[in-house]
Amino acid sequence: MLKRKIDKYLADWLANPNHKPLIVRGARQVGKTESIRLFGKTHFSHFIEINFTLQKTYRSIFDTGYEVDTIIKNISHINPSLPFVPGKTLLFFDEMQDCPDCATALKSFCMDGRYEVICSGSLMGLYYRQIESNSVGYKEDYILHSMDFEEFLYANGMNEFAIAALRKKFEARESLDEAMHGKMMDSFKRYLFVGGLP
Repeated sequence: MLKRKIDKYLADWLANPNHKPLIVRGARQVGKTESIRLFGKTHFSHFIEINFTLQKTYRSIFDTGYEVDTIIKNISHINPSLPFVPGKTLLFFDEMQDCPDCATALKSFCMDGRYEVICSGSLMGLYYRQIESNSVGYKEDYILHSMDFEEFLYANGMNEFAIAALRKKFEARESLDEAMHGKMMDSFKRYLFVGGLP
């Protein structure tokens, strides 16, 4: 699994006692689902993932109301094996642009507090005004972009110490020695070729 900056953001989000349901937005194929899935499986005893594009049946879970107990009951009717344990369960609603009603439920989840909720979606520009108006004040947002150059260096085996030293040189506007400069230029050309996709 690639090290991404969203990993720290998610850990800090969970550690904040006043956190709200989270919406992670970004273009397709930038790593939203994989990052959230890894976080859910490593930080929670129970991780429930619902993809509104691939699992269209779940789009109906909000049809009878937005109360948390109603939503949990409707999910359980579709899949009775899913475990809902208060305080130990992360609900991950993926591709929420295919089910904007999900946003309305975030207020209930925020006020209820028994379950953590993260949503993600791609190409949400057309729907985000509706999503924003339905959940204003009851959610947090994070925009995930393609890998930046630092993340690319992590993915290619550069350690934290070396990256911190490079960052310090960059911030001080100091030049690198010739050998390191050549190595970084080669890495940067590869990064541009890849286009920042994980």
